[in-house]
Amino acid sequence: MYDERLLESTGQNNQSWIAEVDQTTGQHEKKVILDGEYFGEGITVLNKKIYHLTYREKTGFIYDASTYKKIGEFSYNTEGWGITNDNKNLIMSDGTDKLYFLDTTTLKVIRTLPVTDVAGGRVKNLNELEYINNYIFANVYESPWIVKIDATSGKVVGQLDLTAITSEIKRMYPHAYELNGIAYYKNSDALLITGKFWPKSYLIRIY
Repeated sequence: MYDERLLESTGQNNQSWIAEVDQTTGQHEKKVILDGEYFGEGITVLNKKIYHLTYREKTGFIYDASTYKKIGEFSYNTEGWGITNDNKNLIMSDGTDKLYFLDTTTLKVIRTLPVTDVAGGRVKNLNELEYINNYIFANVYESPWIVKIDATSGKVVGQLDLTAITSEIKRMYPHAYELNGIAYYKNSDALLITGKFWPKSYLIRIY
C-alpha cells in the first residue's frame, strides 16, 4: 500500500510487471513491464521511490513512485525474494534464514539479521516481507505460515497459520501456487493476503 494505492508485483518468465490494482474490482493497470530476461520479485516504496527486486539476476530497479519512470538500478550478491522497509533502510530476503538491511544511499548491506524460532532454530525459506510496527511479517515459502519477526533480535514472536485459507484456494483453484503476498492497511490495521496465481485476496485482522 502506498498513497492509498495497492501496488502488486509479479514474477514469471517473460511476464514480470508492477501494476496498480483497483481495490474494488481487482482489475489492474500495468505500470512497469520488465524485459524478458528478468524474473520480477518483491517491491517496496520508500522516500517516493519504488524498489523492485529480481530473482536470480542480482539486479534491483528503482522507479519514481508517481510516474513509474526508472531512475536507477542496484546490485546484490544473493537471490532477490521479498523486500520491505523500516522507514529508514530497505530490508530484503533471499529465501534463506537471513534478512538483509540495505542503506538507501549506497544500496549496500549494512546489517544481516539471522531469523530464529523460540528454540533458537533457524527459520528458512523467508519470502515476501512486510514491516509493521517494529516487526517484520514474512511468508515462509511453500507453507501456509506467516511469521512475525522482532526486527531487532530476529526472534520469531508469533506465527499466523493460514491453512484454512490456503486449503480453500487449492480446492477452488487447483492451479494456484503458494501463499506469497502481504499488504498492510495502516488505517484499518488489517492485512491483505494473497498468493501466486491466486484469483482472489483475503482481508484479515489479527486480534
